[in-house]
Amino acid sequence: MSSPQSGSNRDRRPKNQGRHSNKKKFVKSGASNARWFAFKALQANRERDVFVSRILDDQFKSKTIPSVDRKMATELANETVRRRATLDAILTAFVTRPQENVEADLWTILQLGCLQLACLPHIASHAAVHETVQLCEELRNAQAKPFINGVLRNIGRSVVSREEVEDLDLAELGPRQLPLLSLRGRDKKYEIATFDRDIFTNPADDALAYISQVSSLPEWLLQRLTPEEADKNQMLKSGLWMTIPGRMSLRVNLLQTDREKVLDVLEAAELSAHPGTLPEAIELDGSVAIIDLPGYREGWFSVQDLSAMSSADLLNPQPGEKILDLCAAPGGKSTHIAERLKNEGRVVACDTAGNRIRIINENAGRLQLPCIETHLIHEDGSDIPSEDYDAAIVDVPCSNTGVLGKRPEARWRIMPTTFRELIPLQMRLLKDAMSRVRPGGRVVYSTCSIDFEENRGVVDAVLSKHPEFHVAEERIHHPGEPADGGYQALLIRSEPSPV
Repeated sequence: MSSPQSGSNRDRRPKNQGRHSNKKKFVKSGASNARWFAFKALQANRERDVFVSRILDDQFKSKTIPSVDRKMATELANETVRRRATLDAILTAFVTRPQENVEADLWTILQLGCLQLACLPHIASHAAVHETVQLCEELRNAQAKPFINGVLRNIGRSVVSREEVEDLDLAELGPRQLPLLSLRGRDKKYEIATFDRDIFTNPADDALAYISQVSSLPEWLLQRLTPEEADKNQMLKSGLWMTIPGRMSLRVNLLQTDREKVLDVLEAAELSAHPGTLPEAIELDGSVAIIDLPGYREGWFSVQDLSAMSSADLLNPQPGEKILDLCAAPGGKSTHIAERLKNEGRVVACDTAGNRIRIINENAGRLQLPCIETHLIHEDGSDIPSEDYDAAIVDVPCSNTGVLGKRPEARWRIMPTTFRELIPLQMRLLKDAMSRVRPGGRVVYSTCSIDFEENRGVVDAVLSKHPEFHVAEERIHHPGEPADGGYQALLIRSEPSPV
């Protein structure tokens, strides 16, 4: 039995002491918080090679963070990853020590600060310096503050001008100039930041090296992705498109609502938007946490890029058809096909991982599309449901070279060997889809790549062994014109000749 004294002590103990609380910790808004969340994501990316978006999501789930901080942290983390090579080139001109002689955490702090000062003019310079220097306190490394402060102040002072220009001409750029791209409404805007010293390779001496540095893309990748006949100005503009996340687009679920109603919802939320080229498409002039908008949970719309919407549009599903989606997760194309079917028919959505199948089911449920049935299949495709499908779509694993802006880490994961590893898989998946459509049936081969070998190269190689198919239509999406890059080819299987 407890004594009165011990009972009294127990009564004064905080209620949650000694046991875990599931309540989220509320974090007050503040720029330093956003920079700290971004730093932690970048640190994890550097040390464990995990996606910054995953680390940010984990932080946001564990704490109640104001939306302004979430948005800023996401921008800082993603931009730092995307622009890593550009930031390192700038820092090398201001840090007297080689990078390998600077603590890794301090170099990450310098990258964060340099990003704000050189590439994000909407952030005040004094705030960028002060708040970034304060990260040293969070690291319990206050003695590094003078070093970080000195480097960042020198960078801030060295940006002597910023000039908006209508277009870019490589011949007018030099080693002191950093071209930047931003989107304002429907328009692309270029700005040139000029430093007081040489930072980059002189484009007059080596245009490829300069473009690589300012677009933060490896030289070999720029050469691979740019057609030989394209001039260096086009290479520069394509590279700069890949330094930004691009435009956000919505696909309206016309079975649940109409485009005008969703546009009204966006207008009420003070978001600028306009109709896209497809009847279900909406283009946003900015970014937003879509999950918080009215109608999202009710299944009124999904987030999908315009180039990705083109895949189902090219397939042209008709009510009553039976359609195979061979690489279905996360379900964007399966759900688009089901919407085009008007829920009349079947979509057989296959993938090789249970967690990805779960995501397809969640999306199909939210959008109220019961005509989608999911199948977990082996990686070798041996157990793909064997039926005579009216049509099939195969959105193959690829290099992601058309969406490097939206997927910040992708540019640093791609190697020259990546293509040699992917192309045999892409060919096998395309053949798997082709073998399962009926005579007269259709197959759409789709990628989010702009690499010729992954696109028309794969199609030509497979069709050389399958003369019963022919290319009926091809769609090539160039990055920034107006959305992400990608590729689709519509293949038709010939009807048997009459006897």
